[in-house]
Amino acid sequence: MRITMTVSFVPLRRVSAALCATAVAVSLVACSDDSDDSGSSGSSSSANADAFPVTIDSALGAATIEEEPERVVTIGWSSQDVALALGVTPVGMQDMSGDTGDDTGVLPWDREALDGSDDADGAEPELLDASSDDLPFEDILNLEPDVILAVNSGVTDEQYSRLSDIAPTVAYPGEAWQTSWEDQTTTVGQALGRGDEAEQLVEDTNQLIADAKDEHPEFDGKTIAFASGTSTDGLNTYLATDSRVTLLEQLGFSIAPSVPTSGESFSVPVSKENWSSIDSDVLVSWYLSEDIQEELESDAGFARIPAVERGGYVPLVDPPMVYATSAISVLSLPWMLDNYLPLLQSAAQGDSPL
Repeated sequence: MRITMTVSFVPLRRVSAALCATAVAVSLVACSDDSDDSGSSGSSSSANADAFPVTIDSALGAATIEEEPERVVTIGWSSQDVALALGVTPVGMQDMSGDTGDDTGVLPWDREALDGSDDADGAEPELLDASSDDLPFEDILNLEPDVILAVNSGVTDEQYSRLSDIAPTVAYPGEAWQTSWEDQTTTVGQALGRGDEAEQLVEDTNQLIADAKDEHPEFDGKTIAFASGTSTDGLNTYLATDSRVTLLEQLGFSIAPSVPTSGESFSVPVSKENWSSIDSDVLVSWYLSEDIQEELESDAGFARIPAVERGGYVPLVDPPMVYATSAISVLSLPWMLDNYLPLLQSAAQGDSPL
């Protein structure tokens, strides 16, 4: 059994229009072509003059930023999204080729923002070949950054120390890869001297989520779980605290009692013989490839997962959609929400294809 869903991905115009209403010097470049000269960082608005110096604590140490950063480098998930939403184009950001579904290395909502930028010299960010295990320290050094944003990343203590030798580095406030989109937005805003604008983005985005919840009363009372298939050995279920799960809770679902609340990482492996323990009304699961999806779904035990039996299963395999639902931000959420809500609606009503 192979279950596929073909979705035409389009920007969420209703969301974009609402975000454009944020007039407090926030330049969501997808909303308008009008902005001031950007300078070397691609900024379309100036930081608050009283915002610096600022010291930002993280789980790995404190970063002191003496003045408005003009050259910004981002590492990990979504810090570039927030910077772009605040009108700042990084001089370097992580190459996301594995998540774009093509060889551009730039996620579609970031491309939309970059194409709308009025960066005076038309400069594109340098794409950094970075991973949790290997950071391109020399390439980052050559970019001469004023600040390095790794607010939702897996940077280690040793890597943090080396990055901090290059420039003030803002790491994650709690656990690696577990920074909420709200905390990421406000932290990046603080680092760039745009704290008020960042708070407004959080407020507007939360309102959009609340509006989506109100428009989908069928989510109320339905339990949810979120999984992934990264190999043919089994599934991984995400913790109740993971942003993939908490977004669904914000949209009106209830977290299923079967969803783990703790673990050594942000997900817990579930072997095939225990798949029926993933007990929820709706199950969202992403897959590393179509081949992995097909092999896991063809296992006899897959059909006995309660949500699959109930027609409440949402499979995701398109790389940008997988990333957008995994690394939620003020840019990725508007891009994916129009596509996500119909899938969730069908699952909540038990109408998912089997």
